[in-house]
Order: sequence, then C-alpha cells, then structure tokens
Amino acid sequence: MRAVIRSSSSRYSHRLRTQTYLILFLILVCPLSTLAKDKDKEKDNAEVKFTSRTELVLIPTLVTDKSGNHITGLKKEDFSVFENGGERQIATFEEIATDPHRMSRTLKPGEFSNTITVAGGSPTAASTRRVTLIVLDLLNTGFADQAYARTELLKYLSQTVDRREPTGLYTLTRSGIHVVHDFTTDPGVLIAALHKVRGDTTQTVDTPEDMEAITGTATPEGAAGLSPNIGSESPTQQEADRLQAMMEDAELNFQSFQQRLAITYTLEAMQQLAQALGGFPGRKSLVWAGGGFPFSVSDNTMQLAPAGRDSLTDVLPLYERTWQLLNSAEISLYPVDVKGLTSNTPGASIAVPNNPRHPGAFTRSADWRRMDTEATFQTFAAATGGRPYFNSNDLARGFRQAVDDSAQYYMLGYYLDRSNPKPGWRKLSVKVKREHIEIRARSGFFVTNTTENPDLTRDNDISAALRSPLDYTAIPLVARWQPTAPSQQPGKKSVRFLLSLAPDSTLVDAADNNHLVVDFVAMARTATGQQVDHPSGKKIDVHATADQASTIKQKGISYQGALDLAPGEYSVRIVVRDGLTGRIGSVAAPVKVE
Repeated sequence: MRAVIRSSSSRYSHRLRTQTYLILFLILVCPLSTLAKDKDKEKDNAEVKFTSRTELVLIPTLVTDKSGNHITGLKKEDFSVFENGGERQIATFEEIATDPHRMSRTLKPGEFSNTITVAGGSPTAASTRRVTLIVLDLLNTGFADQAYARTELLKYLSQTVDRREPTGLYTLTRSGIHVVHDFTTDPGVLIAALHKVRGDTTQTVDTPEDMEAITGTATPEGAAGLSPNIGSESPTQQEADRLQAMMEDAELNFQSFQQRLAITYTLEAMQQLAQALGGFPGRKSLVWAGGGFPFSVSDNTMQLAPAGRDSLTDVLPLYERTWQLLNSAEISLYPVDVKGLTSNTPGASIAVPNNPRHPGAFTRSADWRRMDTEATFQTFAAATGGRPYFNSNDLARGFRQAVDDSAQYYMLGYYLDRSNPKPGWRKLSVKVKREHIEIRARSGFFVTNTTENPDLTRDNDISAALRSPLDYTAIPLVARWQPTAPSQQPGKKSVRFLLSLAPDSTLVDAADNNHLVVDFVAMARTATGQQVDHPSGKKIDVHATADQASTIKQKGISYQGALDLAPGEYSVRIVVRDGLTGRIGSVAAPVKVE
C-alpha cells in the first residue's frame, strides 16, 4: 500500500500557503499538529552552513590517447582527484560504455508520466544510456548566422546521426525554450522538424555593430560621447551635444536592460534543460549552437563579469543555481559558434562605413567581442567537461564530437569537503598515472548555502517548473485523471487527479528523524497557453515512523489533488518537489472538462 495524501485546491502566489485541508495518510497517521513550521531562510551567504547530510560529487572523466581514442581498463588506483588543490579520496568509480538506444514513454491509457524507458523493453542498464540535446540559440544570434547554423545542423543530421541516437532539438527565443523534437521520438524525423524552424529576425541584445548597421553611424567613444572640443562650441551646439549625450545614455540603459533579459532567458533555459535530464544517470552532452552567450565569465573565479554599467549582482543567484543544476545533471556543455570561420587579423572581421569621427572604432570592438565570445565558450566548456567549437566552417564536426565524447568515459565520485565553509567556486582537477594521454573533466563547481539548504530556491524552482514546456525527471511520477466532482465555484467542476510517486529511499531523511518534505503543485493553461487562476498545491512536512518510512521507500507515495475548472480543454502541469534535496519531477497532462 502506498502512502496516500489527499488535498483539495488552494491558491498559490509567491509561496505555497499553509491551509486547513484534511490530509489523510493511510499509513502515515499523524495529526496536523506534527506538521513542522517552515524554517527561516538563511540569506547570509558569508559562510555555508553544512548539515549532517553527505553529498557525492560526481565527475565524468574522459581519458584518451593523442588520437582521441578512449583508453580502457584503468582502475580506481590510477586516478587522483583534487579539490582546490587538496587530494580527495575517491569513493565511487566506474568505467562506462554507452550505446545508442531509442527511448520512449511507455504509458497505459489515461496515464501521464515523466518516466523514460529504453524502446523495445531492452534490458540495457540505465547507466549505459546516452542523450544528446541540441539548442539553436536564436536569442543571441544574428539572423544570417541562424540560417547558416540550420544548414550545418541539417548536414550533420542527414549525413551522420544514428537513427537510434536519442537526440533532442530545442530553440531559444524571446519567449523561452521550445521543443522542436523530443529525444524520445524517432531521430529520423529530426530533419523534417528542423525544416520547420523559423529564424528570429530580432535579437534581444543590440550590439554596437548592430546599431551601426542600422544607422550607418557609430556611437562615439567615451562615457558621455561628447566632443572633446565642447568648450569652444556655440551654445546651440552645446545644447545639441547635451541632447545627443542624453539620447546615447538612454540607449545604453536600454541595451543594458536588453542584455539582462537575454542573460535571464539563457540561464533559465539551461536550468530547464538540466532539470529535464536530472533523472538520467551518466554523462549527457548539451550542444549550444549560437552567436555567443550574453555575458562574460572569469575563468578563475567563474563569476559573471559586469555588463557595461550593470554589475549583474542580482543575477548571480540565478547564475550559480544554473551551474549547480548543470553539474547535478552531469551535463557537459559544447558551445558551437555558428558564425563560422572568421579572420584573426585585427580589424578584418567587420567593415565600418561612413565613420569619419572614429575610424576603426567598431572594428576593434568586433574583434574584442569575438575574442570575448571564444574565451567564454572555452571557460564554460572546460567547467563542464565539454569542449568549445568555433572559427570553423564545418560545424557538423562539432555536433559529431559532442555525441562521440559520451560513448566511453569514467565516472569518479568523492564526498564534498565540509571543512571549508567558504562559498564560491571550487576548482577540480583529475590526474591519471599514465603518460601521453589527454584528460577532460569538469574543472569545478559552486558551493553556496543553496547547496545545503534547497529551500532557498523553492519558490523559483516551482515557478520555473510550472512554466517550462519540459518534463522534469529527477522524481519519477505518474498522473491519472479521476472522475470529476461538483465544485463550490459556480460554473466550474472539481477536476481531480491521482499522482503516484515511485518508491524512493532518498525522499526520507533517516538522520533527521525520518524527515519528509514534499511540495505538490498543479497549474492549468488554456489551449492558447493562458494561465487559469492561481496554481493549486500543498506542502507536506512530517516526521515519519520507522515503519512508515520503510513503506514509502518500498511502495512510494500517492497524492490526490484537484483543480476547479470551467468547461473547456486544458493542459495541466503537475510538479512535485523534494524539499530536502531540491529534486523535481513534473509532467503535463491534457484534460477536457465537459
């Protein structure tokens, strides 16, 4: 028998509010008075507050010879792992060889699940699966480069891709991440799906080169853009220059706002992709094909560099959370610069017409922009164990390398060093007792209070899961619609659903008196994507007995919820979040209300 939780609908704004609905645990019989109060959030990030829980740091590691061939047969004793220069004891070790296997969502009629299985019921172990995701970043890429990227991707798909290879295709635009082709369907239809992708003629960030191409003039150099001889100009000219300076200042502010939007959309897309792969063990390749990231990153501290006049301080939590999710999902990033082959000769990349005031100003700017893009690509790739691909007219090769790298590798694991409470980027390095080899592994990870207190990102995580078009997979679940019932709201019906969580030993923290913290949230949207009312949900926070905890581990949990909906057709996104670890499972379930 599963643990069963029943709840009616409730309003969810910025937080899930505690409500007075009757909660029945068929095996977890406990009064409402035992529900623990929410803990105060720790906002001071000056020092990480570690708990008694242990955290395993996993490091997918590629070891090849000079020709790029995988070196087999290495033992745990051949490897050494270092965190911030100090050697760590390797706790887990495995050599993994993957094969391309079609995946599918095997469901019974009336069921909706985020669980993925190997097609055909293959007994292939989960650790041997591999998944490759390709993102066409239309948000940060010029229109002409978008067309070139699509052409190169079509070349790769038509000439190289294995029809058994699980390959997902997504686009990033101003409206977020979009699914073009899911990795659970036939890769053979990828080409047809890609032909339907339309470019985006607008970029969120207008670069100085873009503005010059539109206006035919360049923004003057200097903070205010004023003429150096302003003191000798006439009053009329001074007024004109002041007006010009005000306009240029407003333009810079607008560009800063646009860049902040692009950074937010890009990081949120990465988070959603990481959450979608969170339930798959092993190394995954994420190919990011675009014109560059809308931010710069320091290769030493991995902190975001200021964007012009914007320090981006308030974006740092989103940025660091993105890194945590990418690392937890064991994703290796492969940034592909779709601009193709460019000249390394200074001033040769962009011609500057009609710019008598500052000849060559934006040619130099373009050169620096290109070098900054390449540097950030290299930093991101190294930090995740992937590799960058730029300054080439054979982008298909970059796509192939991303797939090939996940074919064979070693998985190393060690427990997080808790003697160091200082937050920030922790550098990783892997060494192997062999000569004439090449090693590629992620170069580090972030440690913040979120690492130990997932409740800090609870609201943002749930909101993102409700908005995302992707199913999150870290918690396997199955949803089933139940018979509708009368609603207390006129003109509506109570649409009930039963949610089943698979047996999971990690949902209960035995070290903390069998603590269990789970959020259940559901939100409906119309066929046009419009949100219907507020999300409905409930937070469960209890300490189970030993027998109750054992049943949850062996049988799982069932939850019954409901939404009050008017007649019509809807897509309902159901989200489950483990408050102790931050893991999330979600699924979309269409429903028609008569």
